[in-house]
Amino acid sequence: MKDKNSVLRKLKEAKFKLTPQRMAIIEILIRDTSHPSADAIYEKLKKKFPMMSYSTIYNTLNILKDLGEIIELLIRENKINYDPNTTPHHHFLCEICGKIKDIYQKPDIDIHYIDNHKIKKCRIYFYGICSNCLKNRKDD
Repeated sequence: MKDKNSVLRKLKEAKFKLTPQRMAIIEILIRDTSHPSADAIYEKLKKKFPMMSYSTIYNTLNILKDLGEIIELLIRENKINYDPNTTPHHHFLCEICGKIKDIYQKPDIDIHYIDNHKIKKCRIYFYGICSNCLKNRKDD
């Protein structure tokens, strides 16, 4: 997501309503760098919009994905997280604290062609222990 106004413009052009709930979901995605799940978004909005359903959140997330404004992260089993940063990058999941971090360092492989196959996009997930959790670990 570049900015709120460009996202709202895209939604209008695609003939989607700009409801307060939809705008609140967009605001969270723009501000939240934690790669939130639909559950996390719901938790943040349920006090302000007590009548909002999960289907509103999922419908909005699917619309934003289809418009190319967010990407789905399948870094965890049985849970989808969302990233408004659609520039090419990878992700790291800390197995201790559960935080997802962006990784911009390119792996040492040519991701344009592999075994004569033309690669159009690539998603790489790294798993391990983040630097913060490593610092807080007691040495055994």
